[in-house]
Formats: sequence, C-alpha cells, structure tokens
Amino acid sequence: MFSQFALHERLLKAVAEQNFTEPTPVQLAAIPPALEGRDLRVTAQTGSGKTAAFVLPMLNRLLGDGASHARVRIRVLILLPTRELAQQTLREVERFSQFTFLKSGLITGGEDFKVQGAMLRKVPDVLIGTPGRLIEHLNAGTLDLKEVEVLILDEADRMLDMGFVGDIEAIVARTPATRQTLLFSATLDGVVGRLAQ
Repeated sequence: MFSQFALHERLLKAVAEQNFTEPTPVQLAAIPPALEGRDLRVTAQTGSGKTAAFVLPMLNRLLGDGASHARVRIRVLILLPTRELAQQTLREVERFSQFTFLKSGLITGGEDFKVQGAMLRKVPDVLIGTPGRLIEHLNAGTLDLKEVEVLILDEADRMLDMGFVGDIEAIVARTPATRQTLLFSATLDGVVGRLAQ
C-alpha cells in the first residue's frame, strides 16, 4: 500500500484517485530514499512505474517545505529525451498534484518560444523539458535554474544516445551543487555511468 510511505495526505488522495494500490518494485526501492533527500541512480525500464517513483517524492518535498502560493523560483527540473515523454510526464505530475497548489510547465522543441517564455515568467514550481530547448531558453536568459532543489534525469541512456550529453552537462552546471539528483536509466553502463558520477 502507498500509505506505507511518508507521503502528504493530498498525494495519497491523488494516488487513490488513480486506483494505484500496490507499489511496483522500483517504487518500493526508490521512494523511501528519495523522500529522505538522497541522490539516486536507478536502473528502470519504461513501464516499470518509475515516473511515480520520482514524482511522488518530489511533490512531497515541495508540499512539505511550507511553500507559499507565490511562486518565485523553479524548484524542480525534470529532463527527458523527447517531447512525447515530456508530455506524458507532465500529465503524470498534474495527476499526482491535482489536490495541491503546485504548478507545472513544459518546455520542448516544436512549440512557440515566446509562449514558453511567457509561461516561464509565471515561474512554475516544476519544469519538465527536453535538453535542446532548455539550452535555448538558458542562452536567451528566459530560464533561471539557480534555485533548483531537485534535478531528475529520466531515460538518461536515451538522452545520451540522442547526442545530448553536452547539453545535459551544461544544464546541470546551471543548477546548485546542493540539489538532490535522481537519475533513471535502462542501463548505467559506459557514458551513463560516467554522467551519473
């Protein structure tokens, strides 16, 4: 049962709304240490329930810090390799945060840059995006990651296969060294292992 985790009651309500009952193995392994604020390297396949394994602890952190309704900084950044995966993750974040005041934003290629800039000026609590477009916003000065508390890299091996290693390193360098980092990948071999280190 998800009630075994020390999650905020609003998140447990959202979990119940999704008819989630038993946590998957990756959720059992990742949620407790993530809730403790530890950095994680997780080997997980698509479809293993890994999105909830990082979304729930991340939202719990935002709710537990007595966050005010006035959003003044992006607190969580979730990096994904494709627009489709980013859109799916946004839907998951919105489902789990439906009973909270937390707001999310999406930054991917193929969308209007100025519209994205306007969204960024509203400063979502959680920003989900793909590396290439995030770099464009960083270079344009429309994105500030100096106060990110949690950095999540999902499908890290796919991002590297797509040639994003330079972009990822540049984005990570713009976040605080004190952040919590959660890295999910189907494999932790080779370049992914070095990036994880």
